[in-house]
Amino acid sequence: MKPAPVLLFCALALAFAPLETWAADDTPNTKEWFGTGLGWADWTRLTGNWDGLRTAGERSGLSLTATNTTDWSDPWQGGLNNRTTARGLFNFTAALALPSGTTFTAQYLLLRGRDAADDLGALMNYSNIDAAPFAHWGELSVQQVLGDGRLRLKLGQLDANTEFDNVHAAAEFLNASAGYSPTIVGFPTYPDPAPSANVFVQATDQISAGFGVYAGTQPQRLDFSRPFLIGEIGVTTNPLGRIAAGVWRVNTTLPGLVGGTRPGTGGFYALAERSLWRKNPAAKDDPRGVQVFAQFGTASEAVSAIRRHTSVGLSATGLIPGRDQDVCGLLCSIATPTRDDPTHTPANEAVWEGYYGWHLTAFLTVKADLQFFRHPGGDASRRDAVVGTLRWVTTF
Repeated sequence: MKPAPVLLFCALALAFAPLETWAADDTPNTKEWFGTGLGWADWTRLTGNWDGLRTAGERSGLSLTATNTTDWSDPWQGGLNNRTTARGLFNFTAALALPSGTTFTAQYLLLRGRDAADDLGALMNYSNIDAAPFAHWGELSVQQVLGDGRLRLKLGQLDANTEFDNVHAAAEFLNASAGYSPTIVGFPTYPDPAPSANVFVQATDQISAGFGVYAGTQPQRLDFSRPFLIGEIGVTTNPLGRIAAGVWRVNTTLPGLVGGTRPGTGGFYALAERSLWRKNPAAKDDPRGVQVFAQFGTASEAVSAIRRHTSVGLSATGLIPGRDQDVCGLLCSIATPTRDDPTHTPANEAVWEGYYGWHLTAFLTVKADLQFFRHPGGDASRRDAVVGTLRWVTTF
């Protein structure tokens, strides 16, 4: 890692912070330090508030967040290679929010361990952190909010999935298809964000729209000659929850599945999510409740191994009395493979996922996840697969 730019970013932010932000206060985070009387297990972050320095920075608009996600997975049945795999993703993010509505963000990502996706050979990756090991910058952006929040402009290197085809109710699932539809070809998302320009409009209290242009030829290269384009419109209402639909187009020349090339391709996606039940509807910051969601996506089968994707799921927080922050969920995700691939007999790949996550402390969670794959790889001749994963997430 090259920490110098991040350290300079933090130093400048603290140097220009208003002096009154350094005054002591009685917020709970200020007590997250040794000798304050607050037990270490009650801290919201493993490293506390650094004897007040971290809290002072947050009052000035500077937030420093570091997390480490570790997955330990074991394919119990099926798959191409039955071996246990451990890998870990470290995420450091620094953000500076100014009173003018401008926010600067710098993120660094570090993944260590073997990519386990190829062991299963599925169309939908069973762990959303799986990738070849890397260490590079993630988001590097500047955002400006205008018009009382009605207009938002965002420039820089971005993960498009943070803004488009993002299902909030599916955030705790491990399978990558819950994060976004796997039909989106060339989506500039983890592990390779891309330089981009984005505009988002909150037309009314219920209707919003967004459009993004992403450099689309090589990951993290400033080349807009063949961009990835995406647009989304969403509607949020109290009785119906949130629905959104979007279109995308990748303009890079793509190899065809049966030979030759294609001058780009495009597709469509849609999503819906709503709350079924809330423990305390009057409190907006109370996460306890049950949510449902659905996803749909399409792509050209001439270039995409998946021509259609559908899923439905349910997630919940705080269902067990006394375990208000524990999470659980069930998902069924189905990928319909292309009929143009001559290497196998096509069949829908279906995955059923269930998980339960324990908040052991405010800074440490452990999640047990089990996934069953029917026709992995979209191949009717292959044996069904079962894979279990334990995930630890530590907030520093």
